[in-house]
Amino acid sequence: MERFKRILEDRRGDAFVFILVFVFFILTLSAILIEYFRMESLYQQVEYVLQRGVNTSVEYAMLDEYRRDGYARIDSELAKEKLYKYLHESMKLDSGLNKYADKEWVYELEIKSVDATDNPPRLTLNGALKTRSIFSFLTGEVRLPFNISSVNNRIEEGGP
Repeated sequence: MERFKRILEDRRGDAFVFILVFVFFILTLSAILIEYFRMESLYQQVEYVLQRGVNTSVEYAMLDEYRRDGYARIDSELAKEKLYKYLHESMKLDSGLNKYADKEWVYELEIKSVDATDNPPRLTLNGALKTRSIFSFLTGEVRLPFNISSVNNRIEEGGP
């Protein structure tokens, strides 16, 4: 503490430089934190909407004729079709799975795989969210991976 007091009382101008460096450090740290939380918020929002889409697709593709007999099965192709329809209609993604807000690119979904199984009824979506950071001159594009799955199991009262 004594050293900082001496620097601030020094009349050679070192205090001004020290204050500029300190302010620059605080502003840089603030910008990094703000960008981190912006990216985290975007990722959480997209992950939530994708989870809802996967759940909806599985529920829509359930085969009712098997439910009557106590089995849970889905039409895999119908589930995949409904998922892509959800991506385009509800999430407002274009044909390349890009999201735009006021004609400005926000993010792109890179889907690596969509796996569906009939029994148990499961739909799994693997991919990455590709977006830009305000520090894109340093990092370029940022890829945030996701793995979203929905399973519809039949649970009988008293066990199977």
